[in-house]
Amino acid sequence: MRRNILALVVCAIGFLANLAGFNEAHAQGLECPNPGDLGTSPLEADVEQLVPKGYTLEQPSDLQSAIWLLREHGMSIDDTINHLVAYYCPAVSADAGLSHAQMVERVQQFAKNARLQVFATNNVEDIIYNVPLDPTVAQLAADAAKKKGLTVEQWIKTTVENAVQ
Repeated sequence: MRRNILALVVCAIGFLANLAGFNEAHAQGLECPNPGDLGTSPLEADVEQLVPKGYTLEQPSDLQSAIWLLREHGMSIDDTINHLVAYYCPAVSADAGLSHAQMVERVQQFAKNARLQVFATNNVEDIIYNVPLDPTVAQLAADAAKKKGLTVEQWIKTTVENAVQ
């Protein structure tokens, strides 16, 4: 649930910036979560000093290293995702070459990738596919999932499993 809160914060920042009439050419930085405010144990806090930060986390090997360090030292999946976003966001916020919308998009893309990578490392037997869907197809999938009381991801998984059996 906390991972969704960070995603909502980033989305809300973008939405509120548009409502407030920010000039995207002279966008202000994002308000990023502070890792110290995310409820970290003392051991996890010690490990945080070793974790790569900022744009370095865009490198797959550095992201995997950060995930491994945090997870191996007891950080939950949700906390790992939240901390990764908190480590990445300040670099984007300080990037004067990006508009506010570009900052929001970049943090959202990173959060999505971090989430996928954290979940992928949780069960090495699972494989995650990232498949773009036409918006109409995506809406049909969402509607079908809702009718069955499933998330879209659960519905897609069930549909694929049933199709190949």
